[in-house]
Amino acid sequence: MVGRLHPGETHSSWLIHGFIRFLLSETPKARELRKKVIFKIVPMLNPDGVIVGNYRCTLTGCDMNRNFGGD
Repeated sequence: MVGRLHPGETHSSWLIHGFIRFLLSETPKARELRKKVIFKIVPMLNPDGVIVGNYRCTLTGCDMNRNFGGD
């Protein structure tokens, strides 16, 4: 699960926060999921873009929507 590729996607931060809270809860569904699934969660894929307000680019100017392999 990946969130916040673009800084304007604030809703994804709330979604991931709620998802993590659910997974850590003691509800029967959450306990069962933790037993059966390995979750890989990246809550903010573009933190430098979020910090400075770049909509798509990292601090180095890489458009993460077009270039996932790096700069």
